[in-house]
Amino acid sequence: MFSSELGEPEIRCVKNYKKGLIIHHWDTDGISSAALFLEYLEKMGEKLVVQNFTPIIGNYFLEDQEINEISSQNYDFIIVADINFPKNNILKLKNVSKAELFYFDHHFQEKISEIYHLNPIIEGKNGEKYPSTSWIVNNYLGNSLNIWAVLGAVGDHEIKLKDKRNIYLAVNEFIEKLEISFENLLRMVELIDSNYKVGDRKGVLNAPYVLLKNDLKAILEHSKWNKNFEKLREAVEEHVDKPPIRIEGKILIWEINTPYNITSTITRRLAWKNNGKIVVVINRGWFKDRDQVYVRTGSNFFDSQKIIDFARGLGYSAGGKKEVFAAVVPKNETEKFLELILSKLGESR
Repeated sequence: MFSSELGEPEIRCVKNYKKGLIIHHWDTDGISSAALFLEYLEKMGEKLVVQNFTPIIGNYFLEDQEINEISSQNYDFIIVADINFPKNNILKLKNVSKAELFYFDHHFQEKISEIYHLNPIIEGKNGEKYPSTSWIVNNYLGNSLNIWAVLGAVGDHEIKLKDKRNIYLAVNEFIEKLEISFENLLRMVELIDSNYKVGDRKGVLNAPYVLLKNDLKAILEHSKWNKNFEKLREAVEEHVDKPPIRIEGKILIWEINTPYNITSTITRRLAWKNNGKIVVVINRGWFKDRDQVYVRTGSNFFDSQKIIDFARGLGYSAGGKKEVFAAVVPKNETEKFLELILSKLGESR
């Protein structure tokens, strides 16, 4: 389907394919990755129909109902981008759908040999060169640097992207040609992300098509996204200004109760604010029956892979990256899980 400079070339023909699906994460990186694939596959001609899909926001797995719904559409191929599904979830999707499956990601995860799985991080490559899935996909498709690759990288790292010197230099050179600022990029990310943070799944699914217009003004002046942003900005500031409810040495713990999916944003802001500390944030307000548990640090201070493996071993949906851990836990098990995580965090320091 594609050719790549990352690893062994994977060249496949889509001439006989009629229908494909892109399953992507709901954030800017996932949306930008979807836009990249949609733009590429559009060149294959009118006979190829490609759709996009995102899981229930907050779920890092596909529910059986979703897998059955996808499988009923008889897709010839499915691309999964920037969402850390468990291996058994991916294999179930492959087996039930009977589609050819391609998986692109940059999170910590197990290599899945049964499908085409491209993730330079788990191959031992330098993560500094691959700041986002969109960056990986853009390289894979043989594109020069473009706004979609850039937005995905900025979305995943925000201002901290400046710490990745070579990536930031490339981004800065690119935006100088466009005559926009890094602050403009940050604003665009916040606007795109506002869809998932207010729980607008339809907005998430429409977002790649807004990006495909390749019109930065269409992003910056999107009226609905700007309204979302104002609501979210107030909610984030309210929680970031509060003190932790508990301190365990270098581990700081916050508990929030918000109907917005802003746990990741709040955890990131608190980690930067308390650099050198491990920040734990529990949100009780997004799911009715489950709590979101996020762990993050402003510096590489804990073994996130160890914590991810531990949480998954307990049967919880969990994932993360070098400095991030996230899990979804049944409400009646949150307190017990927190104590277990605190113990593991203590071991990993």
